[in-house]
This record gives sequence, structure tokens and C-alpha cells, in this order.
Amino acid sequence: MRLRLCSLLLLIGFAFSTSVFAQKYEVNPYGGYYWPGNNDGVGEFKNNQVLGVRGGVYVSPNTELGANWAWSNHFQPTSGNAAAAFAGSQGFEQGKARERVLEAEFTYHFGDHKVLGHSFRPYVVVGTGALTTRIKDDEIFVLNVRPITKPCGCIGYTANDVMEGGDHYFTFSYGGGLKATRVWGPMGFFGDFRGRSIPNFFGHGTNWPELSAGLTFSWGER
Repeated sequence: MRLRLCSLLLLIGFAFSTSVFAQKYEVNPYGGYYWPGNNDGVGEFKNNQVLGVRGGVYVSPNTELGANWAWSNHFQPTSGNAAAAFAGSQGFEQGKARERVLEAEFTYHFGDHKVLGHSFRPYVVVGTGALTTRIKDDEIFVLNVRPITKPCGCIGYTANDVMEGGDHYFTFSYGGGLKATRVWGPMGFFGDFRGRSIPNFFGHGTNWPELSAGLTFSWGER
């Protein structure tokens, strides 16, 4: 909740910062999809949708500083992840896991290109911030287990890698896209493709592609 409030205040701050910068600013709600792929430590995670909002202020005609907040309702191993499936079959807790991302972004636009009377702006973007996990009902998600020898001499299992609500992981994103600005009043459209890296997720790097599209609302002058 605290991180969500901070991200909201950050975006609101960008929206009202025109009084300081006297520049154009944008707010961009969007939806998309990402493909987490395999992690060498904890295996493959589910592909899933992502919803979010980005906002920014132009500090020069082509340069924009902003923030990105994104949310996904499934951040957990696939059904084919053998280690996670085995942990579940042994009765270990595996609550419904979600994740949210909050990043600061730097965007460079390559100028306006007029097509059919509308302005299109290609851009590249880099961002850095944190991915935060949330487990429903304050549970945990046991990703895998390891064998132990019980006092009786028989073999049992104990939790090994455990994902908890409120875990934070450093993220870095990079990519680009295309904006069609002010197609109808302040509203336009954009498409975005980027990669996201989590360099230390349970001791290993995780990288995934992310595709998104949405609306762009622009006010002010660059």
C-alpha cells in the first residue's frame, strides 16, 4: 500500500510540475503482456498480462523524464515447473502471487513525423526501479524444497527458495516505441516494446520481453 501511494504521488507530481518546467507533460495508461521465461535458480514463470500507467515531463524538446507503475496478477511458476509442482504436491504453501513494478524512466524522442495530418514520434526509453511481490492473504509461495533426514531416519522435505509478500528486486528496462500524439484533442495512442532485467532473482538473472499499448494524453508545449 505504501509503495502504491508513493507511485501515485509521483505521477501526480509529474502532472502538476508544468508550473515549474513550463513544458509538455503526458500521462499514459496501458495494457500489455510479458514472457518471463526460465530462471536458472527457480525455473520457468508464467506468461501474463500487465496493466499500468506511465507519466512524464519534457525537460527539452526531445527529452522526457517520467515514471512507470505496472501491476500483474500472476507472478508465479508455470504448471510445468517441476520443482514448484513437487513442492505443492508435498503440501507446502503456495499463495496467489502478484507483482508490481515502479521505475523512473528516461525517454528520448526522435522528433515528429507527419502522417495523414497526425504527428508520430518514435522513441527509446530506459528505466530503473524495483519489482515488489505480493502474496494473497499474507501467505508465502514455496518455489522448491530440499530433502532432509528426520530423527526417525526417514527422508522428508523442507522449504528451500521461498517468495514472500513485500520482497523487492532491482529492475532495469530498455526499449522503444512509437507515439501518435493528439489524434483527438489531447488524446493519442502508443505502442511499446522493451526488455526487462532482474539481475538477482534468487541468485540468478531473469530477463523477459514485454509488449504494451495504450493511450497517451498530452498537455502543454515543448
